[in-house]
Amino acid sequence: MLTAKLSVQYEDDWTSSLVNYDVSGEFLASTFRGRRYFGLLALEVAESDYDDVIEIIREHDSTESIDIVEKYSIGGVDRLSATLLIRSQHFEYTPLQVLLHEGFIPLGGFGELHNGNESFDLLLTSREDLSEAVELLERFGPVKIEYVSSEFQRQTTPSVTEWTELFETVTPRRRRVLNKALEAGYFDIPRGSTLQEIADDLGIAKTTASQHLRKAEQNIMQFFIQYVNISANKGE
Repeated sequence: MLTAKLSVQYEDDWTSSLVNYDVSGEFLASTFRGRRYFGLLALEVAESDYDDVIEIIREHDSTESIDIVEKYSIGGVDRLSATLLIRSQHFEYTPLQVLLHEGFIPLGGFGELHNGNESFDLLLTSREDLSEAVELLERFGPVKIEYVSSEFQRQTTPSVTEWTELFETVTPRRRRVLNKALEAGYFDIPRGSTLQEIADDLGIAKTTASQHLRKAEQNIMQFFIQYVNISANKGE
């Protein structure tokens, strides 16, 4: 078995119009009903590009409507994250539809968006399958093989439920201390601030700041270390 990541610049789609913008995304869900397409896109974009990116998607000939399900700032990096529900009409098959129709198996989702290209992780049985997939995608525009691996490994990632459980452990007070510590360079080497300085900025006792910070760190590390260990064991 082979796994491969292929990217295509879909020349007649709004995705290719984003090539000059600092934007990436993941299609969380996609479905088709006749010629109508419904897709849920998690978008990450430079704050200065957000309005232009939304306008490009909204004004494309195929787009019927966009609903912004959620939108929030990514602290400290001048970027925005948004989840979009996109409805559109396509009078020809999309790259994803063609791959599915021809029996290819996308792994881990419905495709990604980066630098104006749509990319797909595929499970393949042979090099001949890889050549066929490239030929199919070339109908839509230039294709690039991002990588090919002869070893199949199931990606082990946290489920939505597990992520939600972790987020619930980070209470508003813990999140406030974590944000202040990160902003003040407390985790830098060497440290950019002391725990006392963080506590003073927040107007709380040093012991209170320490308790919130250590509890949050403990929950986060316990969550991640299990997946670090799983990943390490796969490679051994």
